[in-house]
Amino acid sequence: MSTDDGANWRQVPVVPSGTGWTALLSNLRTPGFVSLRATATDAAGGRVSQTIARAYAVG
Repeated sequence: MSTDDGANWRQVPVVPSGTGWTALLSNLRTPGFVSLRATATDAAGGRVSQTIARAYAVG
């Protein structure tokens, strides 16, 4: 997650959830935006990454 439009990224815990995964985020204490990035790698070394800039606002 990033709270400064992607200048810095912080890893967050991820836990199994049903047939997928859930990231555990702490919201900002001040108004702003949270950007999200997820990366997955398979056993063969294939990799995919997706970034959502300003995924949601914290008011």
